[in-house]
Amino acid sequence: MPLKGNGLSEKKYYFEILKNLGNWRDSLSDRKDYFQQPSSVYNETYPQSTYYKKEGEKAADALSAIREQMSVARVFLSKKSIAILEELINEHWYISEHGAMNAADYLDSTHDIVDKAYRSIVTDASRDLKRSRYLNIVKQVLSKD
Repeated sequence: MPLKGNGLSEKKYYFEILKNLGNWRDSLSDRKDYFQQPSSVYNETYPQSTYYKKEGEKAADALSAIREQMSVARVFLSKKSIAILEELINEHWYISEHGAMNAADYLDSTHDIVDKAYRSIVTDASRDLKRSRYLNIVKQVLSKD
């Protein structure tokens, strides 16, 4: 069971995870824009552009931060959020190593799983933090008696 205090630690870890998932998702989305034309998936010049590379670094930094945060976040995040993040990392590894036929396919597939994880954790965080806020209110009311 996750440690629950005043909710500040929970908020911090949910915020950091969601920030990094959002950065990763935005980077994927921005790079997907390069491949809008039907034959563009075969164009090898796109991944060479400075902006494309910068966005790739942004995604790599976000993934690295998520991996680093998970060791401590396990204490504060819900079991469901941790399971979502573990699944995301495993699916990403598979896509990057075996599942993508080309850069466009990698971006589409990875964007889908990152977006799914982001939306799931937003929902979970909202529910978890509301419960934490409710418990704090109950504690305050009971401590006044």
